[in-house]
Amino acid sequence: MNSVQAARLLWKSKYVVCLSGREMIMDDGIDSMRNMVTAYEIEMKYGYSPEEIFSAQFFSNRAETFYRFYREDVLAQDKEPGKAYLALAEMEQMGILKCTITRQLYDFPRRAGCRNVFNLHGSIHEKNCCPRCGREYTVEYLKAAEKVPLCETCKTPVHPGVRLLGEMVDIGLITKAAYEVSKADTFLLAGTNMRSEVVEQFLNYYKGKNVILIHKKEHFADRDADYVVNEPTSAALPEIVAELKRLAQREKTLSYTLSTP
Repeated sequence: MNSVQAARLLWKSKYVVCLSGREMIMDDGIDSMRNMVTAYEIEMKYGYSPEEIFSAQFFSNRAETFYRFYREDVLAQDKEPGKAYLALAEMEQMGILKCTITRQLYDFPRRAGCRNVFNLHGSIHEKNCCPRCGREYTVEYLKAAEKVPLCETCKTPVHPGVRLLGEMVDIGLITKAAYEVSKADTFLLAGTNMRSEVVEQFLNYYKGKNVILIHKKEHFADRDADYVVNEPTSAALPEIVAELKRLAQREKTLSYTLSTP
């Protein structure tokens, strides 16, 4: 399947839900901590693996090292959302995309203009708060801290607005996202693969007909999707939106022609 064919299928769909995967932020130039080279460099820099540092236990016991890593290797990568996310926002504005689900931390879908977003692992931009009094702080406050950002009221380390390894997921949020997936007739998987943990989790709730998978490299599990577009999301999603706009204009023109005496 190519992007034009995917757009035509989406055009005929009544309820589209998108799951935005890790490849989408990588297309925007954000380095994945799962990259072996990056993971090695982090371990050489801090003496701990990314998984060890990005954990609730490490945050509690070594807050200064955690925040050095968080500022220099997570927050420092933040940027504006790229064209793939802007395309998702346009699809939502057209009424085709109903919601977007993501586990990425940079809140790109919402910042691109999507309104109905489920950030399953939180966001660096929201709910940075004191675990004692609940006072919230901006990401700029975390960036500006010399060492550990402390609550100005309690002098307690501010917890970042993201879920750390070892912390409970928000069951209510998962339930709402699963309900959206259960209503979908088309499930758009963008920048992931069929063996991703989160994909497998939500496919358990999916009752629709069409699973459209968009990612740049072929994967052995592609056969489990109904339709596959092997292109970067940064190329495929804008192409899909362009075709959707053509289809919308064609329908508008046809409707006008039929209504004209």
